[in-house]
Amino acid sequence: MSVRPGTPASTSFACERCDPASSWRRDTRADIVCRFRAPSERPGDAVPTDVDEQRSGNPREALRDYHQIQQLSESQEDAARIEEQPKLVSRFYDAVTRFYVFGWGTTFHFSPRRPGESLVESQRRHDEEVGEILQLKPGMEVADLGCGVGGPMITIGRASGANITGINFSPEQISRGERLVAKAGLSDTCRFLYANFMDVPLEDGTFDAIYSFEAVCHAPNNLLLFQELYRLVKPGGEIAIVDWCFTDKFDPTNSRHQEIRKDIETNNAVPDLLTTERQVETVEEAGFEIIEAIDQQAEHGNPETPWYMALQGRDFSFTSWARTPIGRGFTATVTRLLELVRIAPAGTSETASFLNVAADALVEGGELEIFTPSFLVHARKPAGAGDGS
Repeated sequence: MSVRPGTPASTSFACERCDPASSWRRDTRADIVCRFRAPSERPGDAVPTDVDEQRSGNPREALRDYHQIQQLSESQEDAARIEEQPKLVSRFYDAVTRFYVFGWGTTFHFSPRRPGESLVESQRRHDEEVGEILQLKPGMEVADLGCGVGGPMITIGRASGANITGINFSPEQISRGERLVAKAGLSDTCRFLYANFMDVPLEDGTFDAIYSFEAVCHAPNNLLLFQELYRLVKPGGEIAIVDWCFTDKFDPTNSRHQEIRKDIETNNAVPDLLTTERQVETVEEAGFEIIEAIDQQAEHGNPETPWYMALQGRDFSFTSWARTPIGRGFTATVTRLLELVRIAPAGTSETASFLNVAADALVEGGELEIFTPSFLVHARKPAGAGDGS
């Protein structure tokens, strides 16, 4: 694996040849990490230092930038969206990551639930199944696109033994993720790359496989993103993208459907979500061959345990309380009080409030079956294709 010429990437990883104090071994993995260590000359590619203080410590500033996402979407200025939206989404996650960790732990995605199965158990099974779909194994180079704080990467890394690079544009999440990977004892095989996933500074054909959970929906242009994935994966390599989409039951002439759509998109930083049909078409337009495309919730879920039950309080426990309507309302109230006495930074209660609106919209979209968070597209880059696009 190497960095694209002229665009060195950066993570906080090091190796013994770069830093004698590093715990990295002198092996081929160290060669990879050395290439990731040099700060980039491109604006925004060097991981900001003191993340907690500079970014997540000021949610008001992050929220101000986040609100620009909808303005960009409404402006229909594609060039501006492609340039600015990834940065704004990064700000969104700077604002919400602490809430996500509080309510969801280390894995920020929904999963098809089985009766008697906890949310965490369903997420772990879901993650492992995606690794099995791609037939991941030791020695393979794999990308986790929009990896969050690394929960799925840790699960898949343990199960498969593959070398996984988590691509993320949120310094707050990388900071947390590095600690989690180290605690899991996977620093030799799992690492983070701070990069805009629309323009990843790595050479063509870097990865054997790429997977993603609920991250592509943040892209300013899905076609351009899938073209970038096509460039990054080797000929014959595969992708497994699990993402948010509207189903064929969504009716654009139904005013309530449109209201739900707006609340989902606006409050989750996912403007212009695609339908399942359009998602498949876009992957094909990028050059991939479709292996399978299914709504995992419809195919593998259970009506008794719908994916959105975690937001309804139907799996109530001490650890799940923060996800329930009562728990979310309590959190919003408490954070408002903490802001007043200046214990919590300004913007904290606003963040809690819009996440409440987002959760309610997701539940209603799920109940009406007009929205799914788990539309899987499993596709392959033709074996005869050259590296790149």
